[in-house]
Order: sequence, then structure tokens, then C-alpha cells
Amino acid sequence: MFEHPLRVRGGGYPRVLCRRGLNREDERHLAETQGEKGRYVALRIRRLSTDYGERARTYRRFAVLMWRAGPGMAALAVAGVLLSAATPLAVMGVVGALVAAGPAVVGHGLGSAAGHTALLWVLAAGALLFLQWSAGALRAAAATALGERIDALLQHDLMSAVMRPEGVEHLEDPHTLDLLTVGRDTFRAAWGRPGRLASTLSGLATAWLVFAGAAVTLLDFDPWAGLAVAAAGLWVAREERVSSRVEAAHHYGGAESSRRLEYLYELGATPPAAKEIRVFGLTGFLLGAFSATWRESMKSVLKPASRRPTLATATLAVVVLGALCWIGARTAAGHIAPGDAAVYIQSLALVLAGVHQSAWTGLQTELALATLRTFDRALEGVDQAVGRAPRAGSVLSAPERAIQFEGVSFTYPAAESASLTDLSLVIPAGRSVAIVGANGAGKSTLVKLLCKLYEPTAGRITVDGTDLAAADASAWRSRIAAVFQDSTRFPLSARANVGYGRVAAMGDEAALAEAARDAEIEELLAGLPASWETRLSAEYAGGTDLSGGQWQKVAMARALFAVRHGARLLILDEPAAHLDARAEARLHERFLELTRGLTTVVISHRFSTVRRADSIAVIDGGRVVEQGTHDELVERGGVYADMFELQAARFNDPRPVPADTEVVAEA
Repeated sequence: MFEHPLRVRGGGYPRVLCRRGLNREDERHLAETQGEKGRYVALRIRRLSTDYGERARTYRRFAVLMWRAGPGMAALAVAGVLLSAATPLAVMGVVGALVAAGPAVVGHGLGSAAGHTALLWVLAAGALLFLQWSAGALRAAAATALGERIDALLQHDLMSAVMRPEGVEHLEDPHTLDLLTVGRDTFRAAWGRPGRLASTLSGLATAWLVFAGAAVTLLDFDPWAGLAVAAAGLWVAREERVSSRVEAAHHYGGAESSRRLEYLYELGATPPAAKEIRVFGLTGFLLGAFSATWRESMKSVLKPASRRPTLATATLAVVVLGALCWIGARTAAGHIAPGDAAVYIQSLALVLAGVHQSAWTGLQTELALATLRTFDRALEGVDQAVGRAPRAGSVLSAPERAIQFEGVSFTYPAAESASLTDLSLVIPAGRSVAIVGANGAGKSTLVKLLCKLYEPTAGRITVDGTDLAAADASAWRSRIAAVFQDSTRFPLSARANVGYGRVAAMGDEAALAEAARDAEIEELLAGLPASWETRLSAEYAGGTDLSGGQWQKVAMARALFAVRHGARLLILDEPAAHLDARAEARLHERFLELTRGLTTVVISHRFSTVRRADSIAVIDGGRVVEQGTHDELVERGGVYADMFELQAARFNDPRPVPADTEVVAEA
């Protein structure tokens, strides 16, 4: 197996340019573990082609979704299908009656009773044609609206499953992430969404109802002729369905060449590999490879048709032509009235129309069926991974005495070693505690446990003596304000970016302005094109982006807004990594001054920041090895003193440092 050295964004895995020597089980394993939705859906299409029990289950699932999405809209779509199928059959009968009245009208004129009757038939035909058009429009509109509701319902179900757990453990599990990727990707292409089944099935149902009605009418003419036409039409429809599945598998990457084509396109048209492609002169190579691969990928679609579809189509043509000649011969012999002959001829046309429409919607139906089943598989996997919704626990107030880690150990899922081992730490209420240590020492893990994003593997965390594990997560988090190094940049208004610190209080203009002022971002936000209503994203019209340091200040304003509305535990996890050392120290000093009296946990690599905390805890090997004030720890001459001396030596280096260089020293 050869893997191209360049990678593309998506799932964290390299896309494979070429796979050789893989059996079907290998391909399935790769599809599931690497999150390749296209290959996985292609396998689902193949299985749906042969497993009619699964097809029936998928149809039942879709019926339940229709009812959940909107019973009224579903009923309207069904009514549209019935009307769309009934009106052409009714038009067929009216046209037959009009043809039957023709001789009498010719003989007696339009002023006669026969002429009046014919005019009534003409009016009826016009009304039915209008009703047929209206029914088609109603069916299409209702099915489209129902499909949109179904897609939204499925997305809501996926979001609900993802957000059900109190913690984030499932979002760091590779298998669950792969399932989520498959579920999310289901909705990227509008033409292949599960909701498209509402439109494709309504069209398919209409086609088959018209086909059945026309075939029954032909049985009245001649049972053998009717059966022959119906059998030939069903054969053609079956072959078209098989072809649709082949084409659907091709569109979803069922062939190696189509997967390689998708990879080449994504590689050349997206930013991640752009620099290396240009530096190494790969543009011409990629364009040539794309063209050659496209020609190869189309062989499965453009190759000459196999004998079976051709034979089925030829058989239908012969049968229809024979039936048409038979109708003409019997009419000429006087065995069939002209009006009945017109009805039978129209029946033949409707049989052909039904077969054609079923073939036209076959590809879309196969795609939608496969994506629905694929999504359901992903959702089932996510449901199993996240488990049941947690029970509500006790409501904890803000710490009044202390938060205490008592022999806490924690190991991430699938990790070989523990991140924290028998860690004990006391965080006094109303005081600031700084956490320092080397990368990977467990500092951020400690914060995740404190926020109840994970539960300890061993030991416990208590708040004023109450076990945090038994507390209600939502209520506890309402007491927390946090600023992380990778704080979320919402592509929304400045008001939302700050106000999300406490959604229920977003209307508090004074608190918003005060939080922005304390974070030293008020003037910047007020000076934006639409002030606080400016969208903080350059990807939108009228929007603007901020620098890394400005975004960190927005995150701090968000935390301060939460503090002004009840948060009493402040967590600062490398919040000023985008600022230079002096700016970070100034910002932390201001923050500690503004939040004096709050319980504050600070994580930073810069000792100019942490030395201002009331207490400093040093983590090494997943446990607290030292704790005290800055002066006490330096005087002790232990781990902290060594790290401080090393960092101070960097800043005291006599060699000149360029003015635009940011020195980020890690402890």
C-alpha cells in the first residue's frame, strides 16, 4: 500500500492515493477507521442492493422520520403523490371519452347534445391538466419542505447525542470522532442528503402508481398484452436500478480511481498543501494526474452497456410496439371502439413514462437511502459511545473554604500512562493559585477535571468537603469563568462573543461595556464598523477579523462578563500566549487585581506572571512536588527554583534580541 506523503485536512488521517491488494474486509476497516465517508457509503449501496431486509428497515426508519418531522407536511406530500398519480389516469379516461364523442360531433355539430357533451369533456380535460400540474407542484413543494425538516431533525439528533455527556471524553476518542465525521459529512452535499428521500420517493411512488394504473388498464384490453408490457417495464426498471447503484457507488468513491480523483482535487484546490505544492513544483504534475485519473474513473460509467439492460430495453420496445399494432388492428376490425383504443394507447405511453421517471429518480433514491443508513449507523455508534444522559446531581455553591484534590489520578482513554498520579492540592477559596510544570506534566488535565469535563480515574475532588463527582455539572459550571489558550473565536457579533459568558444576561449593556473596558478591548470594539454588532469574521460581508492578542482579550472580556453575573471560580489556562512577556505580565497583574477575592487558578509558562499569585504549585510526573509563594520556592532551591533560573537566564542573555522577536520561554 502506497500513501502519498502530503496530507489533507479531514479526520487527521492521510488520504490514500493508491491501495493495492486489499480485500473487501480491509477496505471496510479502512473506511470505518479513517472516516472515509465516500467509501463507506459505497459499501452501504452495495449492501442495500442485495439486503432487502435492510432496505425495508431503512424505509420504515424514513417513515418514522417523516412523522416526527411534521405529520401535516407528510400527509400533504402523500396527498400530492396520490393526486399526481390519479390525474394522468383520469386525463387518459377523459381523452378517451372525447375521442369517442368525435364522430357524433362531426355528424351533428357543436350545437348538438353530443357537441355540448364534448365541450364538457374538453373542460374536464383542461381542469384535470391544471389539477395535474398543481398536484405536481404541491408534491414537489411538500416533499422539499419535508426533506429540509428531516435533515434538520437528523442534525438535531446528532447534536443532541454529541452534547449529551457532561464531559468531553467522547470527543477525544478516535472511533467516536470518526463516526461524527461520517455523520457531519452526510449533510455537506445537498443532493445526497437523507432528506432528499422525501422528493425522490414521492417521485418514485408517483411513477409506480401511474405505471400500475396504466398496466391494469391494458389488462382490460388484453390480459396477455397487459402482462407482457408490465413484465417488460419491470425488467427495464430493475436493470435501471442496478445501473443507478453502480453509478451511485462511483459518485461516492466506490472505485479506487474515483477516490484518487477526489484526493487529487482536494489536494490542489484547498490551502493545507498549497505551499509545498508550489515550492516543489507539483502544480503541473497534479493537473496531469487529475486529468488522467478522471478519464480512468469514467470508464466504469461510460463503458458500453452490458447485454441485460440493452436486452431489457429492446424487449420493452418490441412489446410496446406489438401492443400498439394489436390495438390498431383490433380497432380497424371493429372489435374496439375508437375511444377505448385512445385509452389503451395512452396507457402504453404512461407505462413508458412511469418506467422513465422511476429510472430518472433511481440514482437520487439510492444515494439518499445509502446516506440515511450511513448516518443512522454513525448516530447509533455515537449513542453507544456517549451512553445515557447523566442524572442531575447536587447543586454546589461557590467555594467558601477550599477546593481540594485528594489523591487524584487520571488516565486518558487509550493512553499508555497516567497524566495525573495520586495528586493532592488545596486551592483556598478567594485566593489565586498558579500551576506550573513542564509540557505534559498534567496542568491542563487538572483544569479539565476541575471543570467536570472528565472524572478522576481514582481519588476525588471536593468543594468545601462535598464530592464534585456528585454535583450537577451545569450548576457547577455556572460558577466557573475560564479563559483558555485556544479560546473559541465565534464568527458572530462582538456582542455575542463577549455576552456568551452569560447568555441569560446578554442584554446587560453596562456589564458588557465594563467587561470590555477591564479587558482593555472596549475602544477597539466600539470603533468597529458596526460597533458591537460587527461580525468578528472577515469571511462575511461587513465583518472583520482580530489579531491573536485581540481575540485573547475578547475571551478575557467574556470571562469577566461571567464573573459579573455569578461566576466565582476563575481559570486562566495560558490565556495570553499570543501576547509578549511584558504584555502578558501586565494583563495578568490587572486581571488578578480586578478579580481579587475570587478563587483563581492560573496556568502559565512565564514566571513573570505566576510569581504574582498567592500560591504556586509545581507539577512534575503527574503530582504536586512543591507548593508555596514565589520567594519561598526560590529560596527552597528545588524544581521551581531551577526552572526559574533557566528562564531568567534566557531573559538576561547579554546577546541582543531583535525588537520584533517575541520570547516565549517554557518551564
